[in-house]
Amino acid sequence: MKTVILYATKYGSVEHAVEILESKLVGKVQHLNIMKEDVPTLIDYDQVIIGGSIYVGKIQRKLSKFVTKNLPLLLTKRIGLFICAGEKLQEVREKELVDAFPNDLFNHAICKDIFGYEIHYEKLNFLEKKMVGAVLGLKEGCSELSEEKITDFAKIMSS
Repeated sequence: MKTVILYATKYGSVEHAVEILESKLVGKVQHLNIMKEDVPTLIDYDQVIIGGSIYVGKIQRKLSKFVTKNLPLLLTKRIGLFICAGEKLQEVREKELVDAFPNDLFNHAICKDIFGYEIHYEKLNFLEKKMVGAVLGLKEGCSELSEEKITDFAKIMSS
């Protein structure tokens, strides 16, 4: 099975999740940060995994535009969707996952989950540090990625 993981990340949290996910998938796997790399045609892939991080309730714009532009082709593939999100309330995180992707794609996906989050505090600007402090109560970096969720996601995508 040939898989491509398409993702967008601002500070590297999603990239770290992708590296863990890639190590657990079966078959040929390629990953691409669409913020930095051109995406090849998706025709040659059996499945596509798409992930991004949530900032102020939204997934990265470039990832969202890519998904919308390629939706008809994506709907012909096995799809997995994930986000990295640090909102404290579970119901808010779940809504962020649903809202991150078009309804047709979300309903078509065989697997979708929230992998948790990482805060790279040293990479944040002043305003972002204030927001992280206010929303999450953090004044330093932390990692709350769930390797268990990533492993479960990989098992579904590899079956």
